[in-house]
Amino acid sequence: MIKVHALGVAHVAELREQIRLIDGAGLDGFFVTDHLFVSRGRPRREAESGGEPFVRLAVAGALSERLILGSSVVNVGLAHPALAIRSFVELAALFGGERVLAGVGAGWNPEEFTALGLDFPPLASRLDRLEETVALARDLFHHGFADIAGEQFTVQELPLGPISSPPPRLLLGGGSDRLLEIAGRYADVVDLNASSRRLKLGGPQPVFRDTARRFATTVEDLEHSVRRVSTAAVAAGRDPESIEFSILVNAVRFCSAGAVDAVHEGLCREAGIDKQSLEDCPYVFAGPAERMREQLAERAGRLRLRHLILAPTDAEVLARFSHDVVAAIG
Repeated sequence: MIKVHALGVAHVAELREQIRLIDGAGLDGFFVTDHLFVSRGRPRREAESGGEPFVRLAVAGALSERLILGSSVVNVGLAHPALAIRSFVELAALFGGERVLAGVGAGWNPEEFTALGLDFPPLASRLDRLEETVALARDLFHHGFADIAGEQFTVQELPLGPISSPPPRLLLGGGSDRLLEIAGRYADVVDLNASSRRLKLGGPQPVFRDTARRFATTVEDLEHSVRRVSTAAVAAGRDPESIEFSILVNAVRFCSAGAVDAVHEGLCREAGIDKQSLEDCPYVFAGPAERMREQLAERAGRLRLRHLILAPTDAEVLARFSHDVVAAIG
């Protein structure tokens, strides 16, 4: 069964109403991002400010008795990772570990580091830190205690309970080979981001390149990512079938079959890229519900999908996609 989650909006004033709509639409979970801000090339005073992810997840958990609470993803490069892990432990103690998807990431926006007076490390160093973080999380989630002297950070006889049963599940997302290998060794859920083979992010404003890379990525590209995760899992002595996969869906557009090309053209224009077909892009669903069901069934089979995270859209689209597309294929 595929679970459907909504990615939250940035405005905290809308949070209570959004949770009510998501819960009422029958979705399975609520996800938050973790950004201090995203400027998109504008002056920082005009930047889109982010929100505190754990406050929002705690509010969502209090407002709904059933929604899965997930992060996509908490940046572990801005502070000692034990602080984020402690918050996941607290969420699990409050609402049950089965409801918590602890998504962590290496950080990709250099502006946020600069604004805090921090150096923005090279990707290799950020991924080293991420790997040490998920190893620490495993110790603390399952044993409540850790003593690790890593190259990126240290914890000395750190007790961090209470232990929940089950513990939170770890989510990692990305498209680079190194990230996928780390995910295969540690993650419970892997969010299949766009393939780094298509386009490198980098630069002062990687957010502009991210959508272009996602729209250029195909289902076949993500099949390669799934194989990479599975190979790393086997090498680490893990059962690859125990790992679930998710994708963050950029766009859901209900329309007639004849209007699909125009929808694709519009999405490319909004992304600032040349017109192209998005027929084989796993992050876009366009057309009537029957067509979307066929797309989802194929992608779920090829990519072993168990989770869909939907980018912000109106409640009617969320409910229709959940009921008429996802629930209809089981």
